[in-house]
Amino acid sequence: MVRQFSPEARSHFRPENGRTLHLSGEATSRHLSGEELVAAYLADPLRVPQHDLPWAACDVQRVVDILQQNKVPLLSLVESEENHVLFSDPLFQSARRAEERNLASLRAEYHKVKEALASEGIMDVMIKSVGLAPSFPYRSDNLDVLYRPRDVEKVRAVLCDTGYVELKNVEEPLKYLFRKFHAGRSVSAIHLHAHVGWMVSFLDEEALWQRCSVSEDDPLVTVPAAEDAALTTLAHYFYEDKRVALLDVLKFAHCLRRGVDWDEVYRVATWRGWRDGLNVSLLLCTYQERALYGETLAPSDVLQQALHELPGWTRALLERILGAGMLADLCYGEQGVGAVGVKEVPLRIPFVFSKIFFYTKLLRDPTRGTTRRLKDLAVHTANGTKLRLHIHSQPRMLVTLSGVDGCGKTTQAEMLRSAFNVCHLRADHVWSRGGSAPWLGVFTKWSKKRIKADDRMKEATESQQARKVRVRQERFRSPWVRWGWSWLTAMELLLQYTWHVTLPLQMGHVVICDRYVYDALADWAAYFGDKAERRFPAKVLRLLAPRPRIGYCLDVPTEVAQARSSDGLPESFLTAQAAAYGRMAALYGLRGLDGSLGKEELADQIVYRVLSAYFSDYHTLINTLFLKNPGQWR
Repeated sequence: MVRQFSPEARSHFRPENGRTLHLSGEATSRHLSGEELVAAYLADPLRVPQHDLPWAACDVQRVVDILQQNKVPLLSLVESEENHVLFSDPLFQSARRAEERNLASLRAEYHKVKEALASEGIMDVMIKSVGLAPSFPYRSDNLDVLYRPRDVEKVRAVLCDTGYVELKNVEEPLKYLFRKFHAGRSVSAIHLHAHVGWMVSFLDEEALWQRCSVSEDDPLVTVPAAEDAALTTLAHYFYEDKRVALLDVLKFAHCLRRGVDWDEVYRVATWRGWRDGLNVSLLLCTYQERALYGETLAPSDVLQQALHELPGWTRALLERILGAGMLADLCYGEQGVGAVGVKEVPLRIPFVFSKIFFYTKLLRDPTRGTTRRLKDLAVHTANGTKLRLHIHSQPRMLVTLSGVDGCGKTTQAEMLRSAFNVCHLRADHVWSRGGSAPWLGVFTKWSKKRIKADDRMKEATESQQARKVRVRQERFRSPWVRWGWSWLTAMELLLQYTWHVTLPLQMGHVVICDRYVYDALADWAAYFGDKAERRFPAKVLRLLAPRPRIGYCLDVPTEVAQARSSDGLPESFLTAQAAAYGRMAALYGLRGLDGSLGKEELADQIVYRVLSAYFSDYHTLINTLFLKNPGQWR
């Protein structure tokens, strides 16, 4: 029951600076700022404020920041007469419109997947949604979607067929992360779950499937029953996030308003071996609820039972975290101001404290045998050690993008690197062109003296770039100049490749080359007027340069490349380049792509193909040692 407060209780608040909440014991007292109060009551409009909130005087940007830091959907907020000034603020409206666009985009992508799977008879449950409108969890880092174990392989295949890439660098047991990219940006992320848990299950999935239902506000979203939603919310913030955010309090309160069967909640937690973790997470969430609102919706008898079941050491640690006497006040004291104080928003949970309960869960889980429990302990410890030591190991990969000047290589390289960065993978964008090194200026100055004859007569009728190309072609009429230039540029490029390609590859980076060996040979062919790839320096360059795992050649019509290029290269030069690329694509296995497509459409093809190839063989020696390669010890 939600309890109302007397005028005497309300007098404890200070409207100007927020309300004063006192902590006893080792906890430190602090004030809730006006912006924190406004954010809390905006987030839960069913709460009755204990005093006049500073709706008009608060810092709107600060309120928005608090809500977004706590993952509270701005679209769940309800406008009223009191908060109309805040809702009408341009900053607030802009933030809401941005979230509206994000929701619409994510929902549209999810709808495509939902339809494709429905045609296969496959259903799902959004396990982190509790039905709080909007029930589509667009503020989550990814969509956590539960499927029946028998459907998982089919779901993975359908996701790949619809343009998603499986990110195997974040794979967990019975959990698989898929992303879809557009123009190098992630437009949808689906975390496929075959169970609800981390390493091990925390719920009774068979019961969850029997009592889930379609949400009231969105026919696209199927949500768990209140019991399963409450268990998921408590377990996720305590074991995974290690902090109680405002959204966690809201979701828990919504479950309570829906009606929770606490006997069923404790049955599931006991069966899965985390009853003690449930008690602690329940008390911490309720503590933060009362700190924010001065009241709790959790039944007092449930709280008293949770406190009674705590081992002595657990209670002592909680008292140390929250303050001496806080637990007794929470469970047995009168609800109201001053009974519980605010430490921080969100409330952070010590890492070691949370881990103690997770290891306890692994050891006690009655649904797993002794051997399986030992494997769980080994895998979790190894993975956690790697994470805490910030050890990052990834397979290397060299991707090259070639094509005539103006085909869009640089744009595609940047989008591809952005996609790798979204996947938390180190990727370098490397540009190179033979003859660009300053020390080669000595050779070019010497060769300029050889062509002064009719240069001035032609100069008036040429563009600057066309003249530059013609001058070089005339220089290279001499076989000795061609020979010298070939070797000098080959040496220059090998030095660049050693520093910017070979070394990063040895360090496990992904290297994306915007121009590579093939582009240097195409330049030679256009300048020399012969098949430059047959030259001995070209063979040496190809032999000593790292071989790409994937090499693309962007093919565009000469007139399109000329229009795109800012250099104004002559058509004859681009035609000669294109002919050389055509020969090399056949000789060296370069994959042709239609570069005349829109840059975003082309980027989507490249990103999907490259990332799919990269993750198809994702493993390293260091990951092996830390049991972190996909499927290892599962």
